[in-house]
Amino acid sequence: MQKVSYMGNGVTTEFAFNFPYFENSDIIVNKNGTIATGYNIVGTSAGLDADIPYTGGKVVFETAPTALDNITIARSLPLSRVVDYQPLAKIDPTTLNQDMNYMMEVLKDLQDELDGLTTQYSEIANKESTAVLLAEMAEIHSEIVTVAAQITALGDVSQIRSDITTLQGYDYVVESQSPTADNNYTWYRKYKSGWIEQGGVSTSHEITFPVTMADTNYTVLCGMKISSSNTGNPTITYDNKATTGIMILLRWDGTGTTGERCWQVSGFAAA
Repeated sequence: MQKVSYMGNGVTTEFAFNFPYFENSDIIVNKNGTIATGYNIVGTSAGLDADIPYTGGKVVFETAPTALDNITIARSLPLSRVVDYQPLAKIDPTTLNQDMNYMMEVLKDLQDELDGLTTQYSEIANKESTAVLLAEMAEIHSEIVTVAAQITALGDVSQIRSDITTLQGYDYVVESQSPTADNNYTWYRKYKSGWIEQGGVSTSHEITFPVTMADTNYTVLCGMKISSSNTGNPTITYDNKATTGIMILLRWDGTGTTGERCWQVSGFAAA
């Protein structure tokens, strides 16, 4: 079976694979050993007349997997006929090639599984005697018992992990966004505690936050771009403070004007 594995990082949403496939249903995506949800498959087309429609592609998640998520992308081709050729019908070479290549890819997957089984059990097959094998198994069992006792002495491992992540003062980013043209060059970092830092660059005095704030008790930082042609005394102020946005005003010697505003707000995000 063709497959590739990744670890999430809380930011990356796209994970590439380079093995060929025929339909999106051939691609199986697992997260931490179970079938994943909330993603799309974008294939790399090999062309209309290609023997195999897609040479690879990528899995695009709606929400970035966290740093604790193990992502596996695998190909699973059903062992079945793709085309039913009729006795008197004309055989199209492209269709025939695709059909034959489908069966060849299925055989490759079966060969990979067979090779894996051969490697896994070759050491057992080469043992000098059953007694030697049993002695080694007894030694492995003894090591397992020792490790199990050490784990028991530590206590519940899941509770230890929970305790570590809930230590007082321990906070970390669980969601983020990088500034792009699609999001009007806004960004944010949201932490486990609910604290959020967000900002952006805009030429409009009406600023809309990418994430709604819990209330208006947040901190505002703002600045303005000044070029060599600007003269006078510049000022920048904010008004209309709301949970969804804010107004940032630019003035030169008391007169309103347009220009580039850089802004950042910090506080707690809405639940």
